[in-house]
Amino acid sequence: MTTNRDVSSFVVLVFISLLSNLIISFYILIRELLYKLIHCLGYRAQPDLKVLHMRRGFDIHFPVFEKYGQDYKLLYKKRSKKLQIEYLLICLGYFNGLSLIMITFTALLRGIFELLELESRMASSDYKQFLGFLVYMGFFVLLFTGQKYWKKITERLKARENVTVLAVEHGYPIFATKEEA
Repeated sequence: MTTNRDVSSFVVLVFISLLSNLIISFYILIRELLYKLIHCLGYRAQPDLKVLHMRRGFDIHFPVFEKYGQDYKLLYKKRSKKLQIEYLLICLGYFNGLSLIMITFTALLRGIFELLELESRMASSDYKQFLGFLVYMGFFVLLFTGQKYWKKITERLKARENVTVLAVEHGYPIFATKEEA
């Protein structure tokens, strides 16, 4: 038997799923548009990101831009727009999928706790703190493994037989087909 609490929890879960995927998608698309705008102004991002080391181990990574010359402009024109769009779509799908996995993990964890009746055995604040801690830890595990697998996906895309990497900007490859390069 479903209760109003279950229905409202499901509605909140669906809303958070949609909102997080929209935020991730907008971030990736706006970032790409800004890089494109900067590129149109005659600048390109260096291959590696600049790292600003903070005290507690949280580093801030940001791109450094440089003016490019005619030789780089000719090289950049050889890129395959189809491969770049494919790479962007894979990026969007992958990170949206990670978000959905995390939200599903949270919902399943809550369901398991309710089946085991842990909520009634623990004090309400302890239960919420414990659930929050598990979700927090799951998020970081997913984040670190997600980064590792994203690098593997990028390497597989680079290893396809008709694909070559012309250059790297802000840590992301610029692809071309071997015929165009």
